Amino acid sequence: MKKIQKLLLVILLLGTLTLSACGKKATETPVPVNPLANKATTSWITESIQATQSGLTAELLHVAMEGNDLVLRVKFPHPDWRNWYISKVRLGIEGEEDIFVAQTRFFENLYQKNSNTYCLYQPSYNELEKCVTADAMATYQIDDIIFKDIPPANLEGKRIVFEILELAVGATYCEDLRIPYIEDALSKDFPGLTLDCAEGQGISEYNISEASGYAGNADAQSAVEAMVKQASSSESISGPWTFEIRK
Repeated sequence: MKKIQKLLLVILLLGTLTLSACGKKATETPVPVNPLANKATTSWITESIQATQSGLTAELLHVAMEGNDLVLRVKFPHPDWRNWYISKVRLGIEGEEDIFVAQTRFFENLYQKNSNTYCLYQPSYNELEKCVTADAMATYQIDDIIFKDIPPANLEGKRIVFEILELAVGATYCEDLRIPYIEDALSKDFPGLTLDCAEGQGISEYNISEASGYAGNADAQSAVEAMVKQASSSESISGPWTFEIRK
């Protein structure tokens, strides 16, 4: 009986050590979860479709119906550090009028947080960002573009053309401004400069932090205003990035 008890204690200890070792991670790196991992069996396309326009390549990753909604998962590159999004789309269905109104559901992005930090955000898998230090990475975003109230019978056997007509820069809230990037970009001329701009606040509500010592500095204020203007501009890049599919 004593031998059995000792054996059980050894097994329990080994199990504890194993779990402890498995729970430690050296660093978090932006290795994305496969955006098709939970959709592979439902897509109308067996592999991604690429389209290149204006020197940028976009990808159609997945196409499927959710009830009467047609959902197209697309990946597009960020031309620079700012908050880019798909601003105009078109859906053409053979024999039907073109549709230009769609909803966007964010899925994933890899963005440049500052001059040498890149962060991956996949809220459907993990609300925490995973960041890594690197000289350069190809940044991107993945969105679901949703066309509402299209009966599946209207799509059977028909030629369907989906187009991204335009990418644009946009900033509505403080988090859209890429505050860490702005602070880092200005740090050479204004070391220690920080901005107060809480998540959920409008972009006009930012302020130079009093604690940073630059709140009353006119040059710092002008430099910050120039970068905020750049981050919130309505600059756009025209397509179209065209994808043809058939169910």
